[in-house]
Amino acid sequence: MKTIKTLFTVLAVTIVVAASAVEKPKMDVVPLSEDRAVVSILNGEAALFELSIHAADGELVYYKQATKPSNEYQKVFDFTNLENGNYTMDLRVNDTRLSKEFEVASKGIFVGESKMRIDPYFAFSGDVLKLTYLNFDQESMNLNIYDKSGLVYESKLGKEFNIATGFDLSALESGQYEVVLSSLNNDFSFSLEK
Repeated sequence: MKTIKTLFTVLAVTIVVAASAVEKPKMDVVPLSEDRAVVSILNGEAALFELSIHAADGELVYYKQATKPSNEYQKVFDFTNLENGNYTMDLRVNDTRLSKEFEVASKGIFVGESKMRIDPYFAFSGDVLKLTYLNFDQESMNLNIYDKSGLVYESKLGKEFNIATGFDLSALESGQYEVVLSSLNNDFSFSLEK
């Protein structure tokens, strides 16, 4: 029992440390006219970033990857060639993702609220896999572990906002493993060698 309490105390401290070390980028999308908008990105520290725009069907309509660290970026987008409909603009800075939905319509561009998401934290040491994840959308999360021949372990983690857990992998044979944390909308993977 003491071991379990110690493990969860360590995981709780890890969550606090991870949350305080997270990048906190800001992304503004401001319509300038019926078919143009300015996108501004600000980050406290200079970092590499990725910016993408996806249509509602998942089609990638724009992608930019920074070639050098920067703490700001600004661009005027011309959406004239986009069909009317819903789109999602995604910004990734290190382990932080910021998404903003917007609609392109004949009457203009309509911008929704931003959603910030943080990638999960994985660590493997002493045969213990540690995992923390802030499940903002409270999706049903599953954890699967694969080796070269396929699935070797699966666990349903539930829909809790704060997922913090550890797995004793001492029964697994030595080798390479792929850990996949997944939901209906997200997949995160972590490679480990035992």
